[in-house]
Amino acid sequence: MSISPILTFKAGLCELDTSTSPPRAKPLPTPGYLYLYEDELLHLCWRPRSAPLDQPQLDLLMVPMDGSFTPYQPTSAENPSNPKTPTNGRIYVLKFTSSSQRYLFWLQSRSQHPQGDPSWFSARDLKLGQIVNNLLQGEEVDVQEQMASLPPDGNSPDDEGPEPMEDVEGTDHNPNRRPSQGGPGAGPDATGGDFREEGEESREGGADGGRA
Repeated sequence: MSISPILTFKAGLCELDTSTSPPRAKPLPTPGYLYLYEDELLHLCWRPRSAPLDQPQLDLLMVPMDGSFTPYQPTSAENPSNPKTPTNGRIYVLKFTSSSQRYLFWLQSRSQHPQGDPSWFSARDLKLGQIVNNLLQGEEVDVQEQMASLPPDGNSPDDEGPEPMEDVEGTDHNPNRRPSQGGPGAGPDATGGDFREEGEESREGGADGGRA
């Protein structure tokens, strides 16, 4: 199966540790990519960086306006004095209006905070999340133009070297792609609220990454 990502960036999965009170959102250490592609529906996928593009570990079918992708109560460029930052990493929450499922992702690019605060969302981090959220709402988004307008990521020279082509943010190798229409690191002790998955059946696609 051929996949042409609309957007790709470095991110990891989190798991919820309910043995503590409040529950902790624990970032898993596996380096990964979060990416979106489109066939009949939009797919939001995650894969380890060692896995092929067409073999995501997580493949979620996204119905327009059902999902939202938002920072979890961050201290950020837009909210610099948040007194109750509940994590020590930059965690995004994927929520659904049709179910109580939650997925947590932590940004694996280097924090741009001047003092290295790992929980601080830069203007670039927030804009990247906004692009993802707009796509999930079914909005028409010129991803190439939006990504080109992002501030530099600020990573230091000793950060990871060049990534494979699919890691280029905003990459879409399909020139015939239709616009979407209605129809970077966390620490090991990042904490969050209770994001337990309850009730609804999984949205994950088949093992081949196709539609379920």
